[in-house]
Amino acid sequence: MGSDGDNASKVASKDDWFENGAVTFIYDDGPLEDIQQAFPAHETYDAPASVGIVSNWIDRDDGNWMGFNDIKRLVDAGWEIASHTASHVALTSFELVEDILPGDSRIYPEGRGNHGFSYGDPIEVTDGEKSVQRTVVDSNTDDIGKYLELAEPITDPFTAEETVERYPESFVRHELFESQNALSEFSPTTLLAPYDVIDDRHLNLVREYYDGVFNVNFGTPVNELPFDPFDTNRSYFAERVNRETVYNDLRQIAEENLYGIVGAHTHLEVVTQERIAETLKWCDEFGIEVITFKNAISRKAAE
Repeated sequence: MGSDGDNASKVASKDDWFENGAVTFIYDDGPLEDIQQAFPAHETYDAPASVGIVSNWIDRDDGNWMGFNDIKRLVDAGWEIASHTASHVALTSFELVEDILPGDSRIYPEGRGNHGFSYGDPIEVTDGEKSVQRTVVDSNTDDIGKYLELAEPITDPFTAEETVERYPESFVRHELFESQNALSEFSPTTLLAPYDVIDDRHLNLVREYYDGVFNVNFGTPVNELPFDPFDTNRSYFAERVNRETVYNDLRQIAEENLYGIVGAHTHLEVVTQERIAETLKWCDEFGIEVITFKNAISRKAAE
């Protein structure tokens, strides 16, 4: 497990960095396309990558996800295996957009979609003074907005602007521990936050298990040096972004000797082997080193 002291010392600086910057490729979730499309592209350029694995999805019956043998093949090629939690849960809190009245079993958090996929999960409603825990049994949208349906009504009132919905700490710890345990043979030391969201409460918990998080902030891949493994920037390089933007980001990383983190969901149609290879080719042309996040964290600490 990581610790605050360990994490504080693992911040890369330009004193021990790469001449033309470095980039980490991180692939989300662990679909078969990681081994079928991303892996061959990276092999061509002898470049490692990182994959964020949802541990409960390994060898799943639907046949869409990598198995342990696939993951071992990536590890043998120098790839990093990162946790993506046990069941792909959003590690953040969502503010309520509607007051809760005594007897309500339907609540309206801003991020209903992120916490409403897995029925049977526990959630916590808190305003900082009082808290209640309930089980999610349904989620949908009505005339008011997106909602979570709870197994039992809430007996206390809560004011929307003062209240958040989140997972209980025990559930978050279970997600982190179960993932770490399932992936233990691959020695995961980093976490990819599902849905590209994570707040300070969850970051403090993650620090106890891991040495860094790939995607604390979303929207740009560029990280200044020295970088903080718990305050990283990540963006996509094939989905929801145009090629010119990716090219210019890589050029900035090379010219200013920075650190970039780029990602992709390889099961998406737009994330092709050709698009991955093209991005790696740009890195090669700019002289950018392609490294894992684990390697980036382990570079010499800032003075």
